[in-house]
Amino acid sequence: MTATVPPPAGPSSRTASRETAGATWRPGPPLLGLFAGWVALFSWSGMVTQPPGYLLNTLVTGLAMVLIGSGLRVLGVRALWVALVQVLVALLSLNVLFAAGQSLFGLVPTESSVRGAWFAVTNGAATLNHYSAPVDVNPTHTEAMLTACGLAVILSIDVIAMGLRRPPLTALPLLITLSVPVTVLRDGLSLPVFVGVALLFLRLLAAENLARFRGWGGGSDIARHGDWTDPSRPATNPVLSSMWQVSIAAVVVTLIAAPLIPVTDLLDRDRGGSGTGTGTGGRYELTTQNPFIHLRRDLVTKTHTPLVFATTKAASTSYLRTTVLDQFTSNAWQPSPRLLPAENDADGTFPSPPGLGAGIGGTEDVWSLQLAPTFTTAWLPLPYPIRKLEVPGIWRYDSRTLDVTYIGGGTSPQLRYTATAFSPNFTADQLDSPLKAPDEVRGPMTKVPNDLPKVIKQRALEVTKGADTDFAKAVKLQDWFREDGGFEYSLDQRDGSGMDLLARFVTDDRIGYCEQFAAAMAAMGRTLGIPSRVVVGFLDGTPQSDGRILYTSDDRHAWPEMYFSGVGWVRFEPTPSARSGSSPSWTRQLATAPEPSAAPSRRASQAPAPARDQQTADVTAKDSSGSSLPWWPVAGLFVVLLLGLAPALVRRVQRRRRLAGGDPEHLAEGAWAELQATAVDLGLSWPEQRSPREQARSVADQVHAREEDVRALEGLLVRVERGRYGRGGAVGTLDADRQAEERASTVETVGAWRRAMTSSVNRERGWRSGVWPVSVLRRRRGPRA
Repeated sequence: MTATVPPPAGPSSRTASRETAGATWRPGPPLLGLFAGWVALFSWSGMVTQPPGYLLNTLVTGLAMVLIGSGLRVLGVRALWVALVQVLVALLSLNVLFAAGQSLFGLVPTESSVRGAWFAVTNGAATLNHYSAPVDVNPTHTEAMLTACGLAVILSIDVIAMGLRRPPLTALPLLITLSVPVTVLRDGLSLPVFVGVALLFLRLLAAENLARFRGWGGGSDIARHGDWTDPSRPATNPVLSSMWQVSIAAVVVTLIAAPLIPVTDLLDRDRGGSGTGTGTGGRYELTTQNPFIHLRRDLVTKTHTPLVFATTKAASTSYLRTTVLDQFTSNAWQPSPRLLPAENDADGTFPSPPGLGAGIGGTEDVWSLQLAPTFTTAWLPLPYPIRKLEVPGIWRYDSRTLDVTYIGGGTSPQLRYTATAFSPNFTADQLDSPLKAPDEVRGPMTKVPNDLPKVIKQRALEVTKGADTDFAKAVKLQDWFREDGGFEYSLDQRDGSGMDLLARFVTDDRIGYCEQFAAAMAAMGRTLGIPSRVVVGFLDGTPQSDGRILYTSDDRHAWPEMYFSGVGWVRFEPTPSARSGSSPSWTRQLATAPEPSAAPSRRASQAPAPARDQQTADVTAKDSSGSSLPWWPVAGLFVVLLLGLAPALVRRVQRRRRLAGGDPEHLAEGAWAELQATAVDLGLSWPEQRSPREQARSVADQVHAREEDVRALEGLLVRVERGRYGRGGAVGTLDADRQAEERASTVETVGAWRRAMTSSVNRERGWRSGVWPVSVLRRRRGPRA
């Protein structure tokens, strides 16, 4: 068992396979890479509503891929051919999983099955691109797409780490995999997933550099440059402990720094800690990403995905707010950084809305709300304004906007909460006041970017010509967008972006959806000196048979709010009535043209959707008692686990049989065979072609045993030598009592030496010897079986 030393510059893939030829099969490092990639795939769970399907597929097929690849490398097969075989295993698995009905005997690919599997993968990709996450349509096709991508991740990790022998480079596929929830789903990276991937990745690196770590103590050149695939040189426990200390320290440091990294859904969390708040959490300053991303995607795809359920007796059930976009930049409207001190706990009584006068009366209504099972959000959908909120979890509100944000790390599924809403009663006369907004509101809320096209202000002045007050100007702007300006509501994608698109929208194009209407009116309001902002939330829901109101992804909406002294922030509706229905009553009191009274029709043109999954009859009426998981991955996983546990079970049976000898000769020989098997399992040297005395000396030199254990081993050695080399019957026979006593002493001796031998190697090798005992796979050579 001599280690093969690779060249200092690193072996090529061709040389690497030859060097490992004939070596002991060591599946540990390949399995580390497999589980690192597989745990990283959990970060994709938010893409579909049924993630166990692709996770089981990738685990079972991935196990087959890495174990076959590891075995081929031990046989000396070149890395390129190993990779090709693994690709073939992946393709055959995809064919069996998703096109078995078109395959020969359900296993052998045919032209039809290849086309079927290819269609499942490509249509799954189209479905994931077309619908908003989590996708619940075409479940088999989306599962095929995620399975194919997951197998590609696992294959790349195995090829890089084991084929090319460059474990540090596996960070690239792992980072790409973990980036999906941040870049695609706009979601936070799960903490358990991050910790699991980090520890497995560090352990994979340690498996390569364990021999080098031993060089910290001034080891030999082999210890510093040894082959990481050769287990012939056991690591010491101090080295292993140091490795784990470094790994855990690295993960802890990363977790401490994690709150400073923008990886949360809509939130870039920065814990300032400089506030005066008390209790857990202190002061939080949160920077947000643009919620228009979700709004635009949901309106275009029209998936009608349930998001919020509400029960209330309020007269109006429209306009639930989620986020206030109060910062107008060169790129877009977006939320400003939120200040969330501990005293702004949302579970309790809310302050009076900013600017609302004490003499403004109104009505109160209780709302019982619940988030849909597939909907998680960092912003709580609520009517505006509210008096009181009862919500579990760590939610806080910003005093300027009164939108409610979650800072606890992950919202509860199907969150239930209750809000007491206040509907103020104000009239156009109260809004039509010459008084200006206070400077602390007027300053930031009338700020516009330097590159705002001049045509925006010019058009605002033209539209509001003749209006004397801010409210009169706001009503003129709203009516221009809804009626007089010739605007059209459409979900069709327009060319361009940013300021150029905004300028064309108010001049020549005049076609858009709620985002453009709200953003344009708020921008024009600011150029006129009216404090303005944009709000994102829901329009009106759909009554259900159980009395609840359902708000879906189709109901997402955006509208402007403008500030007026004595009343505060007031909603306007520039989006045409075909989408939004009637305008607010306070704006119609000054309107010169009647508003259409027809109920809004929100049916917009929809882009062609991906082909329907033939295995899903109706995604809106699933049978909750059925299982969508195919039987093959479950059965395959059971078989793999059974095969993985088989050597350990065989090894246990062998030990029991060896130590069950009735006569002293067979008992001594069985005990000696058990010590030999233990040494082989642990990777200790056991010279098989030498005498029992030399074998005992070899083991004693490698193990730090107690003096009484050494004497017990000498006694066992004597009995073995008498049985092998003495005359027939030299060992003699014993009565029943002495035989039981002799057996108990022998079992105790074997147990003591097995513990001593195990403690002499590192924990990994001791664990591996119990789970995967290599002595079961080797034929023991010696004078006796």
